[in-house]
Amino acid sequence: MTLAMAILWITALLLLLTNRRSPVFRWLSLVAFCGGIGALASVMESWIVAYETTAAAVEAKVDLLRHLQRGCSWMSYYGLPYSYLMFAAAYHTEAVPRRMAKMLPFITLIPPVIMLVFPAPANLPVSYMPLACWAIPYSVLGTLIVLTKRATHPAERRAHLIVTAAVLPAVLFAVAMNYMLPVFGVYRMWRYNVWSIPVAFSIFVVSLFKYGFLGVQLMIERRRLDSSMRAITSGTAMLNHAIKNDIAKIKLFADHLGRSNANAGAAAGNQADAAVIMRAAEHIETMIRSVHERTQELVLRAERVNLAELVRMQVGAISKAAEAAGVHLTTCLPEAADVEVVADAAQTEEAIHNVLRNALEAMPEGGQLMITLSGGKRGAVIAIRDTGIGIERQHLQRVTEPFFTTKSGKEMNFGLGLAYSSQLMNRQGGELRVESERGSGTTVTFSFPSLKRSSKRVRSLAAGESPITRVFTKSGGE
Repeated sequence: MTLAMAILWITALLLLLTNRRSPVFRWLSLVAFCGGIGALASVMESWIVAYETTAAAVEAKVDLLRHLQRGCSWMSYYGLPYSYLMFAAAYHTEAVPRRMAKMLPFITLIPPVIMLVFPAPANLPVSYMPLACWAIPYSVLGTLIVLTKRATHPAERRAHLIVTAAVLPAVLFAVAMNYMLPVFGVYRMWRYNVWSIPVAFSIFVVSLFKYGFLGVQLMIERRRLDSSMRAITSGTAMLNHAIKNDIAKIKLFADHLGRSNANAGAAAGNQADAAVIMRAAEHIETMIRSVHERTQELVLRAERVNLAELVRMQVGAISKAAEAAGVHLTTCLPEAADVEVVADAAQTEEAIHNVLRNALEAMPEGGQLMITLSGGKRGAVIAIRDTGIGIERQHLQRVTEPFFTTKSGKEMNFGLGLAYSSQLMNRQGGELRVESERGSGTTVTFSFPSLKRSSKRVRSLAAGESPITRVFTKSGGE
């Protein structure tokens, strides 16, 4: 039990130190603390029994220890189901109406307070039958609230699975041992809680460092990005990055126009090239105006975006460069029905172009570039796959860090493209995922949330709750 107590309190401390401002972390920390205080009550019982057998035992001290031990038992028995229900409500906020959520901590505190008023039997730590009447429903309701949470993109689904695996089995096992079996006269089964606690702690620690637990790993990344952002003394690098892609397009198509002027039958092609140049120039103007308004912060401008049309435009913009590099373009875009999301059109367009340009640069000797778009009720996905040189395994985890680049020999490369694209997708409620292997090419996936969910997400950001910057997303309160 001493080990279980230490594990639970270390978990509670880690959760608080990680993000004490988040109600999810605070309530889950209280769940772990209540479990630990129950283990302490068990340890104290063994201390009392050992102390009573000594010749120097003093009755007053024994009584004091027993009162302290009973207080720890009460805190564990009453606090665990209460804090677990509050954690569930904070974790899945959509399951509880906003007005009820404000009153819920006070309303659900009534049964534990009533239990403190009525004395427990002398030979038992608590009155199990009245306790089970509210503790078991609290636990079942909390479990249902957690399980009904629906995640949209892969990262959220993985995070939800980790929370479910780490928290629910340990809590439900404790509920069965501490609340259900004593109703049927089976006591002291809490001793077997030591089986589930190490398993839950192992899942928590492994996920903490490998995948992230309730955004813990993401916060560490944000703080690292924060230090990079503070190193920037001006917006010059960001402005250069914002316009360098469009400058390259203008130069390419201007050169193409110059070479094709001698051909009398090239008027239609010249008009198409001129249209691309005009769009690039307008895009430069838009980006410069946005940078001027907020030197280092570019707020999201929410609108309905037709992803199919947006991808077609970007494929058209790089088609000449792909042809010149010997890269064969393949697209799989829906035609019968458009795929729409709510996003910032200009910045999403630039993020996709960044990835397409990276793909071309990864295939200096030619290759294949495949762009696919799929959509459904849960959102939309753009996958861009090249057959280029790929990315080294040790570099793959760093490709979304600002100023990190493997193209050190190129002057116009600031290492901001994927960092910008990744943070933009995060703030729009989506995800950018990079999968690569050296010599086998790279696949970059843009995952957008559903139209309803992305609309809520982007509107809140556009209102100024958490501005997006060109290099990284500032860490918020949670």
